[in-house]
Amino acid sequence: MGGKRDDLTPQPNSLPPPAATGSCGHRGRLLEKYSERGLSAFSDYEVLEFLLTFALPRIDTKPLAKRLLEKYKTVNAVINAPLDELCAFKGLGQRSAVLLTLVKDMIEYSLKEGVVYKPIITQRSDVENYLRSKLRERRDECVIALYLDNGNRVLGDEIVAEGTVNRCVIFPRKVMEGAMKHSAASFILVHNHPGGTAAASEEDWKTTERLYSAGKQIDIPMLDHIIISKDKAVSLREFKRWPE
Repeated sequence: MGGKRDDLTPQPNSLPPPAATGSCGHRGRLLEKYSERGLSAFSDYEVLEFLLTFALPRIDTKPLAKRLLEKYKTVNAVINAPLDELCAFKGLGQRSAVLLTLVKDMIEYSLKEGVVYKPIITQRSDVENYLRSKLRERRDECVIALYLDNGNRVLGDEIVAEGTVNRCVIFPRKVMEGAMKHSAASFILVHNHPGGTAAASEEDWKTTERLYSAGKQIDIPMLDHIIISKDKAVSLREFKRWPE
């Protein structure tokens, strides 16, 4: 008592609570903006800026978001960048880098659920959407085999070959071993063209013919070979050269 000031009494020079300071107030506005209007109301850098606030609660994430876009050009390229590369990006750190790659992995997981847990594949676009997410931003060529049962239900998928930006060697034996491991009735081959268009090369056609023949020999037919570029997917089965 005796003239002692109550500790809870506001002081003339006291700072405002953190929520009222600049960066925290801006975070609140971003949260409100997203809650009311979704990401469609955001610019590209704001998408990253908002996401990074969940991993970096005490700094202004706008400059970092802009620097990420300056290097990678698109949000999609940022979340698909290698984890070790993101960890080394100045100002980002492991926690933020993991958050960015987690977003990409969750997108893939969600799309995979739509394929793997779908009763039956009726549209090739379902498969393309899932695998395009996995392959689109890869910087090297990669081949995935998608294994199906008798009802065209997806049993699983495996990376069966990886290579350079414009070349990848596929061994039919590895693809067939995966088919037998999954007890597959058929399979679809998918690979990316990271350095060019989705047009099939002569080597792509030779690979298709070898795998078609290998599948036929063990009665596990190859249903399609799909080539994916950044903005297009091409089915080789739709061409007259498809082996029969």
